[in-house]
Amino acid sequence: MGSSLVSIVCTVYNKRKWIEQTIDSFLSQKTNFEFDIVIIDDASTDGSQDILAEFEKQYPEKITVFYNEKNLGIAETWLKICDTIQTPYIARCDGDDVWINPQKLQLQVEALRNNPKSKWSSTDIDLIDENGNLIDSSIFESGKMSKVHDFETLLSTRGFLAPSTFLVETKLIQEINHQIDLETADDTFDIQLNLFQKTELTYIPESTVLYRVNQGSDSRPTDFSKVEDRFNKLLRTQKNYLDRYPDSNYREMLEILLDRNNQYELELSKKAAGLEQLGFEKITIYFDKDGEGFSQKAIEQYPLETQSDIGIILPENCNRIRIDMSEQPSFYDSIILISKATNTQIFPVFSNAIVIDVAYVFPDSDPQMIFELPQDIYGKDFILKYKTSEINDIQSSNYIAKKLSKDVHDLKMIYQKSLKAQTILENHQKQLQDKIEEQRREIEYITQLYNGVISSRRWSIPTKIINFLRRKK
Repeated sequence: MGSSLVSIVCTVYNKRKWIEQTIDSFLSQKTNFEFDIVIIDDASTDGSQDILAEFEKQYPEKITVFYNEKNLGIAETWLKICDTIQTPYIARCDGDDVWINPQKLQLQVEALRNNPKSKWSSTDIDLIDENGNLIDSSIFESGKMSKVHDFETLLSTRGFLAPSTFLVETKLIQEINHQIDLETADDTFDIQLNLFQKTELTYIPESTVLYRVNQGSDSRPTDFSKVEDRFNKLLRTQKNYLDRYPDSNYREMLEILLDRNNQYELELSKKAAGLEQLGFEKITIYFDKDGEGFSQKAIEQYPLETQSDIGIILPENCNRIRIDMSEQPSFYDSIILISKATNTQIFPVFSNAIVIDVAYVFPDSDPQMIFELPQDIYGKDFILKYKTSEINDIQSSNYIAKKLSKDVHDLKMIYQKSLKAQTILENHQKQLQDKIEEQRREIEYITQLYNGVISSRRWSIPTKIINFLRRKK
């Protein structure tokens, strides 16, 4: 291990479910230099230590494991283990993340060697859930998450750089570790702020890590009190770093914050529009002219309102339209298309909605309805009448869950009444069948008696005498 260029440092606390995959991904690295793996367990209680011990036993020249006697927390555990490292570089990875590029270390070492001004490298990542299901790919390059390239951006936005991708010069990270607040909400936030003050970041635009998103973790608490505590601690950190580095570019940070505030105002405006996004979502009507199909070239659009009547006039040679009620899942108490010429309701030939009478529930994005409207039958003029369902005000008597519950209850009552009526009918039918069967048995019995009588000697002799006398006549 003394000849290693890089030490992979992995902190573990109750990662039994994932740690084996994590370590295997370290061992799969292909490099033209030596590297070793240093793991520290922060007093796990889920059996992680058994797996770590087995790996150390199997790879004694490659893997070294340390064990905390009591739980210290990730910040103090990270500082403690980093102080033991003597190799030129440290590569950080959490115990539930996975390296997916076997060239990760090689790429980062070469990138730092080619940029003497930089002592720190990171890469893009893919997001996965607790079960390993892919959430998003290349989140920085795809724009799903903003890139952070300097101190000002990180401080003002609380940005994210995926610490499990980091490769840093050991002496620098050891120095910085002793400058962070161990009571901070996120030790990596402090570390990154200090790194930006000490060196340039070399970013590689390639996903090399599966970053696992665990609901309810310290970084993603589900309890509001924990969320509030985390945010307040991060705010304290931001203010502290403003004081620590007074020569930072305040104008750049102000511009970033103004842009973000403007974006937040827009998002809040959307929230104020409710789940229906009234005024933001649009109803789009597509006209199929000359059988050429639906396209953006022949459309009309109207803002989505609580309820409205929209007049539709078919252009020449158009006998088919498509109506998209919005672009997101949406719910309507009623949608009715009426021909003015015939004053009749026209039903769609296709819809991706769940239809209950005139109510429409579109469970997926891009709700659609297609109508066949031959002008020689229905004319050119139509009215689209609609009313959105109440999905925001839980106190409203028209709240969709209440209405659907009532509909389900009514259907259940109808079903129960039908079932009861069916049971009565079945019982009556059985009674009739029993009566018919009883009568059948009686007829059969009488027939047997009759046959018995006419076949007896008492009946046959008189019958012969009568027949003889008839012949004499």
